[in-house]
Amino acid sequence: MSEQMKNKWMINGLLAVILTLLCGYYIRSGMAPAHAAGGGWETDGVMAISTVGDNDRLVLVDTGKQNIMVYKQLNKQFRLVGARSYKYDVEIEDSANTPIEARGQGATYHEVWALYQTYLKDKAAAKP
Repeated sequence: MSEQMKNKWMINGLLAVILTLLCGYYIRSGMAPAHAAGGGWETDGVMAISTVGDNDRLVLVDTGKQNIMVYKQLNKQFRLVGARSYKYDVEIEDSANTPIEARGQGATYHEVWALYQTYLKDKAAAKP
């Protein structure tokens, strides 16, 4: 076994001993565990994702309310820099191969609303 491998095993062994001692102390001290709302890993449909790089961001996705919120650290505080609801995104059909897509500039609110209304009419017409 190489000297480098022995050092890695020594470090891992020491970390295991420290972890064992800390766990023993925790059990003997009788401290109750702290849980977030909902207990355990329950997050009530909220996911947090962070980005790394020059533009560090914290992205919160609320799957219950179907919102996306983007926060950035400015002056040592997190500030909301963007928010969006994707509630209707999951209900409209793919807009690929439409005049909106061919333009290549994206869709306006009114164009998306018209697509959604068309979808609702088609859905109502398809019901027996």
